[in-house]
Amino acid sequence: MWVSLRNISKIRPWLSFSLKRLSSMVKIHDCLVDELPHIEISTNPYELEAHGRGESYHPIASPSAVVNPSSVDEVIQVINLCSKYQIPIIPYGAGTSVEGHICAIEGGISMDMAKFDSIELYKRNDGILDPMAKVGSGVTKNRLNDEVRHSGMQFVVDPGADATIGGMTACGASGTSAVKYGSMRNNILGLECVLPDGTFVKCGTAALKNSAGYDLTSLITGSEGTLGVITSVLVKLHPIPEHIVSALCVFDDLFKAAEAVAMLKLRDSPLARCELLDKTSISAFNRYSKTSGNSSHEKMEEKPTLFLEFHGYSKKSIEDNIEFVKKICVEDYDALNFTFTSGEEERKSLWAARHNLYYASISLRKGATGAIVTDACVPLSSFARLMTKTAEDIRNLDVVGPCFGHAGDGNFHCVLPVLEDDSEDYLGRLQQVNDNLIRRALEAGGTCSGEHGIGYGKIKYLSHQYGSGGLHMMKL
Repeated sequence: MWVSLRNISKIRPWLSFSLKRLSSMVKIHDCLVDELPHIEISTNPYELEAHGRGESYHPIASPSAVVNPSSVDEVIQVINLCSKYQIPIIPYGAGTSVEGHICAIEGGISMDMAKFDSIELYKRNDGILDPMAKVGSGVTKNRLNDEVRHSGMQFVVDPGADATIGGMTACGASGTSAVKYGSMRNNILGLECVLPDGTFVKCGTAALKNSAGYDLTSLITGSEGTLGVITSVLVKLHPIPEHIVSALCVFDDLFKAAEAVAMLKLRDSPLARCELLDKTSISAFNRYSKTSGNSSHEKMEEKPTLFLEFHGYSKKSIEDNIEFVKKICVEDYDALNFTFTSGEEERKSLWAARHNLYYASISLRKGATGAIVTDACVPLSSFARLMTKTAEDIRNLDVVGPCFGHAGDGNFHCVLPVLEDDSEDYLGRLQQVNDNLIRRALEAGGTCSGEHGIGYGKIKYLSHQYGSGGLHMMKL
């Protein structure tokens, strides 16, 4: 029997967990200071709260202490000590997760990996560059790209938020570029981590393929800190395209827009990004750009819209690709118009606004500071039905919630803003949208989370997605 989310979780975002007691905080702090005096430790209330807060509606659950190791040896020492005294550990990157991953619901410490900030390019003695980099787990996605840009290479996984490479690996992140380049799983060759018993492990190799032993890299990727603390990641790099063009394609009908995406993929269209926004998303987009002072943004027609991007090594190849995609959208799926630009400033403004859509969505309800964020992913054949049914639920239940997502891989989000004084009835309707969405996704053979991970917010759905056998295997 399907268990409704409304009957499981009615936690309001402004309530704090009261799971830690002052005595336990003092004991943990004293234990760390006494036995590991050389490692930086903080119990500053503001820092504790910052390390127990994600980017969602989940309530703050602060750790008892924040530990800042600066080497693998220090990570091992902290893990051994915590194992000795049964103290929970939560690895911390940038705090951009949305499913309560960093909340210390069992107390314990937050292990901040910010000092693991090295970036090492692979070069031969003659200067030839291998398309990869060994990156400290605390390095953010934007900093990595800033550091490697001189080489003509880039790291392509783009979740929107400036997350750390360690956090993106732990959650199996992806984003707007996944339609061409795939998720983190497709862009990692290896990693290094420390297991719960203090063992240091190297997973994977610098070879582009590897068939030796278990695929430990994939096992750790997406494990969300439950199997070990990631200290470095060997990521793939890709050449920066010589020519980039962004396009907008407007539709009257959301279902047809989503069906057009499925056909584009079926026809193997060369898309680098493919995002679908419903009309509420475009409304939020326009409103947020105006209130945030983005004068470079032109008001968009408030109808379902595809955001597209094309990469190529000649203008001619991109022109051919655009014409191919335009023909399918306009002639086969009744798109109203198709516009494109190769101007760098226009492209950057467009995608920056797309990445700010979470905050634009929250701003649709005055006073909202958080939101329930859905993350379903389904086979492309089911994408149009799932997205339109969710939009119908939002209208019928009379709640606010833009729908948008990475249409090219069947992954989409619905951002449902939450207010502190929302009634139980309104909260229940929000949860019903999420409940219905996940149920339909699983019935279609999809997943409750395409890229955000499980945290504790979606853990209740794992038994529905994998069954008792899958859960048993995860617990072994």
